[in-house]
Amino acid sequence: MIHLNLNRFYSVLLIIFSISLLLTMGFITGCGDEGDPVTEMVSGEGDKTTEPDPTEPVVDPPDVGEPPVVEEPKVSYKDDISPILAESCATANCHAAAARAGGLDLSNYDAFKKGGNGGVAFVAGDGKGSLVVKRIDGSKAPQMPLGAAPLNGEQIQLFIDWINEGAENN
Repeated sequence: MIHLNLNRFYSVLLIIFSISLLLTMGFITGCGDEGDPVTEMVSGEGDKTTEPDPTEPVVDPPDVGEPPVVEEPKVSYKDDISPILAESCATANCHAAAARAGGLDLSNYDAFKKGGNGGVAFVAGDGKGSLVVKRIDGSKAPQMPLGAAPLNGEQIQLFIDWINEGAENN
């Protein structure tokens, strides 16, 4: 009895496969090349390209120009430099308005720009050559801030960039 059921199963499976095969072949033949003759495809006849007309003016595509240059934001005295000075330098024992160690007051921009007993603190456009940078990077003794942890490389680079960008009170 089991043998008979397997034969029926195979018969049904064969019928389903045959119908699927016929439908697939019909679909493939129905989705042809829209009736283009083979000769047209081989010979290149019927191409839609034409030679340019020499009497027609040639129009160049519009010039889009260079992409706009996105300028990096400048280092800000108010947002970048002043907080470092307030935290590390313009403290009660060092370069605050009252203490003015070395004659240098770092509590505001104008006093910082004026400099102290050692001369002007910075020259706009000369970051690495400015006295303040030489003091905070340790290339001129004593390294500042005196008796405290030195500024990190990123903070020193902010001073260099700010001075190179014009040392504006921004």
